[in-house]
Amino acid sequence: MALIPIDNVGQMGIVKDINAWQLPPNVWTDGNNIRAEHGAIQKTPGYKEVMASCPVAPYYITNLYAGSTSYWVIGGLTKIYVHNGSSWTDITRSSGDYSATARGGWISTVLAGVLIMTNGVDQPQFWALSSGVPAVGTRMADLSNSPPICKSIKAFRSFLIALNITDSGSYPNLVKWSTEAAIQTVPSSWDETSATVDAGEYELADSKGAILDGLPLTDKFMIYKEDSIYQMSYVGTPFIFAFRQLSPTIGALSTNCVAEFGDRHFIFGNGDIYINDGMKVESILPHKMRDYLFGNMNGDEHEKAFVVADYGNTEMYACYVSSGNTTNVQCDKALVWNWANQTFTERDLPEASMIAYGIEGDPLSSASWSADTSTWANNSLNWNTAGTSSFFNTAGKSLVMASATDTKMYRHETGNTKDGTNMTSYVERTGITVDESGQPNASTVKKVLSVWPKMSSSDANTVNVYVGAQMSTEESITWEGPYTFNPDSQSKVPVRVTGKYIGVKFESTGDQTWRLDGYSLDVKNAGNRGSKMT
Repeated sequence: MALIPIDNVGQMGIVKDINAWQLPPNVWTDGNNIRAEHGAIQKTPGYKEVMASCPVAPYYITNLYAGSTSYWVIGGLTKIYVHNGSSWTDITRSSGDYSATARGGWISTVLAGVLIMTNGVDQPQFWALSSGVPAVGTRMADLSNSPPICKSIKAFRSFLIALNITDSGSYPNLVKWSTEAAIQTVPSSWDETSATVDAGEYELADSKGAILDGLPLTDKFMIYKEDSIYQMSYVGTPFIFAFRQLSPTIGALSTNCVAEFGDRHFIFGNGDIYINDGMKVESILPHKMRDYLFGNMNGDEHEKAFVVADYGNTEMYACYVSSGNTTNVQCDKALVWNWANQTFTERDLPEASMIAYGIEGDPLSSASWSADTSTWANNSLNWNTAGTSSFFNTAGKSLVMASATDTKMYRHETGNTKDGTNMTSYVERTGITVDESGQPNASTVKKVLSVWPKMSSSDANTVNVYVGAQMSTEESITWEGPYTFNPDSQSKVPVRVTGKYIGVKFESTGDQTWRLDGYSLDVKNAGNRGSKMT
């Protein structure tokens, strides 16, 4: 009998594409609503409705911060609204409603402080500035000076780049760029035939796939097609831009499926997830989560997939509609990659049509210590460093989720529940083969007598611990439990499980936070197959 420690349990995250019995002991084989951080596994924070009541089903959301105001702009199928921190205002163009679709709808960019949006059906829209800042009294309008209808539009340097054009015909491989824009204005021309402006066009015709999106990367502009990636570089007159193919086989899954972090792009791609550093494109999923991710995805709804960066937590969300979601068909799952520690985890989403990163205050924050009802250990707010008795509420940046299904906006990292409903969070490992010597040994039968979790849980809340076993890799695991564990008053969970392959699972179902730094298994060898077990 020996106590076998398993530490640094947040180092590797979840791996689903390798057999469990081939993995190191500190790697997890399943989990949901968790994150890997600082070498530990933690429960994912909850979310709560903000900016109530959302006036239309929001299929798109973006944040624009100007002066001292944080503007949240949402795109519905027919309307555009803005929330200025206190109320919603309809800023739909005066000429009439839009004709956006729920599949591959709005996309946006900001050029010199001017918000520009397009949906691939209507003329691109812009929100003109008033005295250098946005104003809720100003409506969106058709982008000036005859820009083309396009699937995507992005700012690069002082140009606008329009991609996948509809203009007296469909040109899915065409790139058009405007002339350079003056300060705080939109470009004055898109006329590629004029010798007096820098506007132009170029067709990416040497691959069959349509252009889906584009995004600046350092001093280049990357163009993502369904089946390839191109690099667009500024070279000046007379050509203005030069183009070269970066990858002939890798493409994006849909629009809004590329996000920047540092000097790299994270790409939710056509069969994998990739990192583009401008020189090469590399896969980050093989032998980790690729088969699981694309096997768990509703392929008919792949156009609704998107990515978003949570810069405060160094996490990238690859959001998708799961294969079991055939009713509301908005993104209900996210594969989360932490680029700081290179780990993958998974979490549920509230039928999100889009998520954006920006400034939105925590609706659960307290104004003072006396008004706060949480314990010291459970409080995630910051004390005012000036020494006063109030919390220092930075109203900092967080993820805000737009749900067209619920017609609501949710702020991430707000409480521990799904807008008041308890969430189930768990992490699981199967296929552990370590014997009482601490070495992998698949031929020996083991008895597990107890589990010693190294964890904490908020407000003396309990967690559930399960222990399982199987005698061969081909039989299903048999779980024992749940055993209730209170980290404040208990140090171990007594169990009695026998098998060659051991499993352990930690789970919470309440309004709580928890952190697991490691655990130990009390293991006793019980002989080999065919031998008598005592």
